[in-house]
Amino acid sequence: MNKSIIFVIVFALAGIVCSSLKASGAQLALGTPGATLRLQNSELFTAIPIINTGKTIVEDLTLTEIVITGGTLTLPVSFPFRFGTIVQRDSRVLEADFASVPGELFTPGDSYALTVKGTYKIFGAPPTIIDKFTLTGRVVLAPASPGSAAVRTTNLHSLKVAGGKYQHQPVMMDNDVNTAAPGVPSVRPVVPLIPTPTQTIITPAVLNDPPVDFLFNNPLGLTSGTTNGTVANGTTGTVNGQAFDFGAVEPSGAVSGGGVIFVTANWIASYSTDGVHFTQLDPTKIFPNDAVGYCCDQIVQYVPSIDRFIWLLQGNGYRLAMASPAQIISSKGTAWTYWTLTPQFFGNPKGTGFDYPDLSVGTNELYMSWDAGIPCPAGCVQGYQVARTSLAGIQAGGTITVEWTNTVNGPSSVTWGEHLTQNTGNKVFWAGHDGNNNLRVFSWAEGSSNYFWRDVGISSWANNAPTSTTPDGINWLAYNFTTGVFPRNGIIGATRSGNSLWFAWTAGTDSNFPKAHVEMVEIDQSNNFNLLQQVQIWGSNVAFAYPALATNACTGGIGLSLEAGGNGNYENNYVGFWGDFVVYQTTDSAVGTDRYGDFSTIRQAPNTTANPGNLFAAFGYGFNKPHKADIHYILFGRPASSCKGR
Repeated sequence: MNKSIIFVIVFALAGIVCSSLKASGAQLALGTPGATLRLQNSELFTAIPIINTGKTIVEDLTLTEIVITGGTLTLPVSFPFRFGTIVQRDSRVLEADFASVPGELFTPGDSYALTVKGTYKIFGAPPTIIDKFTLTGRVVLAPASPGSAAVRTTNLHSLKVAGGKYQHQPVMMDNDVNTAAPGVPSVRPVVPLIPTPTQTIITPAVLNDPPVDFLFNNPLGLTSGTTNGTVANGTTGTVNGQAFDFGAVEPSGAVSGGGVIFVTANWIASYSTDGVHFTQLDPTKIFPNDAVGYCCDQIVQYVPSIDRFIWLLQGNGYRLAMASPAQIISSKGTAWTYWTLTPQFFGNPKGTGFDYPDLSVGTNELYMSWDAGIPCPAGCVQGYQVARTSLAGIQAGGTITVEWTNTVNGPSSVTWGEHLTQNTGNKVFWAGHDGNNNLRVFSWAEGSSNYFWRDVGISSWANNAPTSTTPDGINWLAYNFTTGVFPRNGIIGATRSGNSLWFAWTAGTDSNFPKAHVEMVEIDQSNNFNLLQQVQIWGSNVAFAYPALATNACTGGIGLSLEAGGNGNYENNYVGFWGDFVVYQTTDSAVGTDRYGDFSTIRQAPNTTANPGNLFAAFGYGFNKPHKADIHYILFGRPASSCKGR
């Protein structure tokens, strides 16, 4: 086992030491880097995003000095180091490596000051005008691996609503949400990768056409946040060269149970009893405009064991709501029991918000996760957090006990912007990158008051930032890799199948993979977390990104929901099964966008007599025209006959 150290680097987004920089409209900042140690804590590898947050192009960016206390720079090898051009609202990743000072090693738990200096020119300015900049921050070291930490716990009282009686509130998406994901350092020496020999092809989905049956693939006809909310600066993308708000159309959940289908997508929530006709809901009318409020992200799950829909709504914290299918039908989606989860509840009084929620259902527990501390003022604690509460407590609808991991504990932060394992049983898992040839895998068992982490070595993968253009010339991967660097290479696909853990993330290009692709690993959690295989979803003419995974109850096979596009194809949602090497197009985009969103979803559909665990519910995303999302509810899977004899 590789006992490497994860570094979490926390930077102040320092202003530039140059008055002409601000006057010109340009501004540089250090993004959230990733870092890792090798060679018994004597070598530090970092990946540091440098972001142009201004309104003008920064060109001829040249680095003249990179200094860290306690270390000597080994890469770049010489100065001046020409870094190139960064267009407005874009970023590039600086790979900087350091050796520890002779006679000393980098020490877990310590912090180290970092300074990056250089020069640049403003596009269009006279060539003789050269501006200088200085960016500063601190490197905060996380604990070693393997390790463990205790969870915290407290109780929370429930509240109830019914009737949708509250006044509609404009939904504000500000530019603090989705803080950029850390960079993933390239670690040397390179661990050779044997690529999956078979490419994955894309093909249209056809109803009732084995080997994969599609029972539903219905567009919902939902509009964007222009009719459901208000967008502040910093959250727009581009469609055909024009700014457009995308938050309201990001698919966040589609589940069915008890004769009800419930779907959410940022500002939007809808339910249906037939899969064809959907009733749209306004969360701001259902729930009060209290300290939590409502903004931006939602996740939904159906839990068959307690016959309840679980709805997690983001605001200044989260609102955890539950209702039975019968209650949704009788109240027309307005009657819910709920609990409020604020940053203060989790002991983070200076954390000003949560983001990027996820849900997973265990045998007896409901698991939740999010990024905590957005933005993160002085004194706040920022990091990834996992919480859980019992399904029985949710069903009872009274006071619940909530347990949660501590963001102060460094390993949480390496998993910024990740997702939990679906179909997770009696133990939940999540993972983050420790460089591009190692994973840090976390686990938390039911009944345990501690969570654990350990490192799993994998083959090196491409962590660059490729582009992929739609027929109208839009780079649909822009916000994933460059402009927003979120979720970047975050491990957002995760599921458990028996003793196997599957983790998936978006990767870049190299000699094996000419387009952006999806990396996936299978790990045996019952046998010392051994790596079983590392595979890819890739194609020579199409880019794949935003993977979501779930496990088929009948066969144990891995279901997929992801996005693909480029090379004459618009970005669209595709679903299928790992190992078929074919995915099926569910949406019908007719316009390009540089911000798809941040994730897609797939869930196991509940067992019925006609469909005994063979189906998945998925939520896909495309774009018909500006301000018109092509969001689909999809029900697909192997034929029911695949369950016979199981």
